[in-house]
Amino acid sequence: MRILQIGLLAGILWGCVEKKQPDDVPGQLKKTMKQFLEQSANGNTTGTQFIVEEVAYYADKEFYECEFTVRMKRLTGKDTTGQMLARIKKDYSSVMRKY
Repeated sequence: MRILQIGLLAGILWGCVEKKQPDDVPGQLKKTMKQFLEQSANGNTTGTQFIVEEVAYYADKEFYECEFTVRMKRLTGKDTTGQMLARIKKDYSSVMRKY
């Protein structure tokens, strides 16, 4: 009987533990977006560097809704900064850029 009570108590406590997301969600989102940008340019990123400076995101059930501040820098010294919206799956396997 005592073992049953201990097992029941352990099950209740284990079920109440909050499932935490990785601590560095913004860092993972930035890394995923940078990889997407470098791959989506059809391999023609010679002389171009993408720097994902900031990310604001909302965690939905299956994906993250993200707004990125991205800086594109050329070796010629020219650069520009813009906003990009994207939807990234929770497992960071897929990026669907909105604009």
